[in-house]
Amino acid sequence: MKKNLILSLFALVALCLGQQAKAQVSVSTAPVTVNIDLQAAVLSIALDAAPTVNFVYGTAAEYTASKTVTKPGHLTVISNKPYDLAVSADGLFTSSNSTNTTNLPALGIVGITVDAATLHGGTLTPVTALTQADQEFISAANAEINAVYNISYTIADPSSLISLPLEVYTTTVTYTATQL
Repeated sequence: MKKNLILSLFALVALCLGQQAKAQVSVSTAPVTVNIDLQAAVLSIALDAAPTVNFVYGTAAEYTASKTVTKPGHLTVISNKPYDLAVSADGLFTSSNSTNTTNLPALGIVGITVDAATLHGGTLTPVTALTQADQEFISAANAEINAVYNISYTIADPSSLISLPLEVYTTTVTYTATQL
């Protein structure tokens, strides 16, 4: 009897272990539409942390040679469309001496160009003489999140500065980006 009981238990355990639980698996799908709706044109310009450009003439020799001030990372543009960049002066140079309103440097003494390595797909037209009218200097630049430009300001012929009073002369330069 003991033998039959052990044999019955053994058979019962084998029967239980031999059975596999089979779950009923069913598949259901539900499609979801994902939209990316780009409605607004994104365009912004930012200048570097130290945007001021200083030309300093301290010796006679400096009045005889071209001088360039290069501003790496000077201008950053964010645009979701191709764009053009233009530059202009907001007004004529003014003197730090408020009584000097006529003996001033010409705007055209300053030229502006961009490092060719930072054109971002655009076409460069250097500005050889700054004016109060917008002058396009980069055309058809690529749409980019972070287009950084290295800008160089040049006074190619400073000889006209030699006759001016010893003062600081200032103008404001404005950059304009226009999406295409």
